Amino acid sequence: MWRTHAQTIFIIIIIMSFMPFCTNEEASLGFLWSSTPKQDVERQDQAPSATFLYSANKRPALVRSHCDNRLALYMGKWILITRALFEESATPLEYKGAGKLQGSVSSAAFVLDNLAIVIDGKLYLYSLTEGTWTPAQGVKSMVSTVSALQCCFSKDKACMDVSSCVLLYNLGSALEDQQVYMSSNGGNSFFNLPMAPKATEFIIGLFNMPTVSSIVAMLADNQRKFSFRHISENRSVQTDNHPMRDPLSSIHVIQPAGMRGHLIIWSPHMLLYSPNHGVVIVPVYIMGEENATLPPPKVTILQVATDDNGAMAVLTSDGVLYYGRAGLEATTVRFASVIDLSKDNLMLFSDYGDLMMIQAREDLLLRGVDFDHKVIIVQQELTRTTPPVQSCPVEQFHSTFAGELFYIDMGSTVHLSAVYIPSPLCKFFPLVTVTESKLLSLDAKCVEDGITTEGTKKYRLDIELKQLFFMEAADGTLKPSSSLRKGSLSTVAVDLMGRNVSCKDFNPLKAHILIGCPPGKHTRVLKDITTCTKGTFTQEQLQDNFSYVIPKAVYDPQHLFRAGSASSDLHISYSITDYFCPLLVYHDTPWIPSLELWNGNEFVEQVSADFVIFEVNGMYNYQYLQSVEDAKCVSQPQNWTSLLSQQQYEPNPNTAWTRNNYKSCKDSDGPPLTDPEAQYQVLNMGTRNRVLFPNYNGMYVFRVIVVDPSYSYCMLTTTFSVYVYGAFPPHPLPSCVALGIFLAIFVVLLLIGFFFSKRNYKK
Repeated sequence: MWRTHAQTIFIIIIIMSFMPFCTNEEASLGFLWSSTPKQDVERQDQAPSATFLYSANKRPALVRSHCDNRLALYMGKWILITRALFEESATPLEYKGAGKLQGSVSSAAFVLDNLAIVIDGKLYLYSLTEGTWTPAQGVKSMVSTVSALQCCFSKDKACMDVSSCVLLYNLGSALEDQQVYMSSNGGNSFFNLPMAPKATEFIIGLFNMPTVSSIVAMLADNQRKFSFRHISENRSVQTDNHPMRDPLSSIHVIQPAGMRGHLIIWSPHMLLYSPNHGVVIVPVYIMGEENATLPPPKVTILQVATDDNGAMAVLTSDGVLYYGRAGLEATTVRFASVIDLSKDNLMLFSDYGDLMMIQAREDLLLRGVDFDHKVIIVQQELTRTTPPVQSCPVEQFHSTFAGELFYIDMGSTVHLSAVYIPSPLCKFFPLVTVTESKLLSLDAKCVEDGITTEGTKKYRLDIELKQLFFMEAADGTLKPSSSLRKGSLSTVAVDLMGRNVSCKDFNPLKAHILIGCPPGKHTRVLKDITTCTKGTFTQEQLQDNFSYVIPKAVYDPQHLFRAGSASSDLHISYSITDYFCPLLVYHDTPWIPSLELWNGNEFVEQVSADFVIFEVNGMYNYQYLQSVEDAKCVSQPQNWTSLLSQQQYEPNPNTAWTRNNYKSCKDSDGPPLTDPEAQYQVLNMGTRNRVLFPNYNGMYVFRVIVVDPSYSYCMLTTTFSVYVYGAFPPHPLPSCVALGIFLAIFVVLLLIGFFFSKRNYKK
């Protein structure tokens, strides 16, 4: 019996083990072969269909990320994203979203964590992390080209604003049609960018140039000439016209990474270079050939590749490869190697500065696209050129500031230093440039700094940068300049002038300067005499649930300084964590807090700017020493009451009076002087104005706000506590009643004395 059951079980196991490999419909309904639920089938039917994407251009093109050297986009027969710089195979990109598309891609750019890509004349955002598609909003016309610049050296708001700026336009469209769009949120939504045409103008390119605070447009007229227009907040400047040698649709403009303002303009019969945002445009010369420029006669340009260190490669229709560097000018040298043009190779620079030629080919086995590579070692090619390129006569060229971000606050200075060791016969010298000369003043000095062990002179380049934010008015006084812009970026670069293509491994030294508040800058109140140092309180007492009471007669719950506005006393729990030990101030002494400016843990200076204070709990039983007349005001000054009453919602002293709305009473353009006897509520360590406390013993918690807009870009504010002591105890009777009783007693005593003396006289 057992053997019979065992045979039966064995047969069932054998049958069930083969059932998963059955392919007919009946077997698929078996016990072990799970079928797809009906609900999942419906979801698959409703899933958006995939659209194969391909490039609308005839020749393949390449888009690289400014922040990730390994991330790039191949645009050709397939649209491919590589995260390993084409060292691995890739899967063609497909659109999977709402609506049916043809899949023609005309332009793309990396924006933050997305790929902004123009498909069939519309912009879509492809998430590089989630793989989802999102259509852009606000674009009401067909577009062809997207432009973006990535800021990679900081997560500061100013840098992120650069990366979030996306420009969108229709190449070759008339400017009067207003088909120009701008996004400030990474391409999610767009608005029209106003660009009033001066004549019949057509759009060739649009670029974000944050280091000159401008949007730069490349425009063509109906005379086959092009120019650049700088569009900023308060100006619009147009450069000179230059002739075009090819149709508008064949002109390409490259904006290399690095924020140095370089632009490379090329078409089949034209190669031009601008070192300063399109203001100056020069041809690209060929070394060893007198006045020869690219491209040579009867030759056209096929490709141009750049990197963010100024290197440039040009491939021409005769298979010749030119290599050069862009600084104040652009000069190239002809390589001896000839490139095979029968293959659709794409040029790009590797991480080491060498040239890579890649070709995409379909991999049928892996159902993807693989890449063939050919590396051209630049240093080897430079040894074979005619005329030969001299070896680099520089031993060292380095600094500690390369790639760093520095902040310049109002009145502050940034000091940079670089080391330069040339060979004895070297004719190169370091040259310092700044992208925004109207914003920063530059002072550079090259001094000898010893001798190396080999006996070579060592030089140190000292650079001092200051912000230009004052201009001289007609009356000889200094006033804030229109260039006083918070958040403006500028790039300082140190390059070797005259080296041409030699010294390949010595890249320019770049530093980025941000006009704004350094993250670590803050204020502190000097606490030289406190309740803890004088024994009034101990830290243990303040830590042990210390609390105090503010009488209802001395505070206003809405901070409007109104007497009798509080209905009950206010009980306050003291926070030693926030305020530590209170300052100790005698009630009868005019007082002012001593403000210090700190940058991180480094003391900078005593604050010598106008500031205001308020009591955070609404106490108002203090006054100011000076009146408006005593302060020598020429216009009526601001005060807490008027500024708080102007706020739209509930009064908030933290925002009512700040550096954003402060107006000095020394400005003759202010409101007329109407109340010279009013209290002057602005304090400054350099003036005589002080705070006067009444005959009151108690705790105050003050918040101080630096309101002088010309002192710092930072919102300098801090909170501290003060304990006022030494006041006489309050009288149990009102002063008028006490005075009346005293006078009555005095009169009674006089009368008693009078009658007593009169009776003695009669006796």
